[in-house]
Amino acid sequence: MEALHLGPRNESGFARDLRQQPPDRVQARLVDAAREHLPRRGHEVCNHAISLSQLIHGRNAVLEAARAGRVIRVYQAASAGHDPRLEELAKLARVEIVPAEKLDAMAPGVNQGVAAELKPRREWTLKQLLETNPSLLVALDSILDPQNLGAILRSAEVAGSDGAILPEHRSAPLSPAAVKASSGASELLPIAKVAGLPSAIADIKRAGIWCVALDARGEIPAWEFDFTQRVCIVVGGEGAGVHRLVKERCDARVRLPVAGHVASFNASAAAAALLYEVMRQRAIARGPT
Repeated sequence: MEALHLGPRNESGFARDLRQQPPDRVQARLVDAAREHLPRRGHEVCNHAISLSQLIHGRNAVLEAARAGRVIRVYQAASAGHDPRLEELAKLARVEIVPAEKLDAMAPGVNQGVAAELKPRREWTLKQLLETNPSLLVALDSILDPQNLGAILRSAEVAGSDGAILPEHRSAPLSPAAVKASSGASELLPIAKVAGLPSAIADIKRAGIWCVALDARGEIPAWEFDFTQRVCIVVGGEGAGVHRLVKERCDARVRLPVAGHVASFNASAAAAALLYEVMRQRAIARGPT
């Protein structure tokens, strides 16, 4: 099914009429207008209370969640316009049309005219993640900024990571802002939450996976470490970086050499650079395809 786009309807007069209506009549008028312009069966117009639990927004984030089968319902602004992503969304999920101002109230910020209610996320344990025989994992130590969290998860998924590991207490939540920053990658990547990273690192090493901390003062330049082997990259937050006990549990500490005056990249940029180095080494090892 495709999303509904309201056609022209004496727009200036219609808008003027809406402004003269009491607030409780505005949505009813918009719903009536939408129903008059339904192009075919299968579209729905939102006229009921909306649950805000598990709500994400942004066109890429919602589309990736729909591709992963996690979307219950899509809420699309009547003014969203035409976009191939919206057309694909309409084929993957149930779409309801809402007034733009209502969508803005549901999903404050830059929502790009789309939000979605999600099914509960699968909760992975570290044991379950390790049972998948992962080749590349990313563990995040005190990433407290949702934008950084989302950006790192996006880089991890793009680089072919088999999963991510987050501490239960020292981490930004997987909020709508983090999901949007990940461009939907968080909906595709298995994510395990652990009580503490030091003990998790020990479990990962017992599974035969090298644990490598990304550290501005690391002894080894990133390109000198062999990332073709099974590896878990540990990325620390802004400022403190990877905590001392976590670094001590890791097998190696690698650095990204810099040429400027600023001492280091920010967390998400550093993670992206290191993950690209992992991809580069593995591509060379595989040879021409």
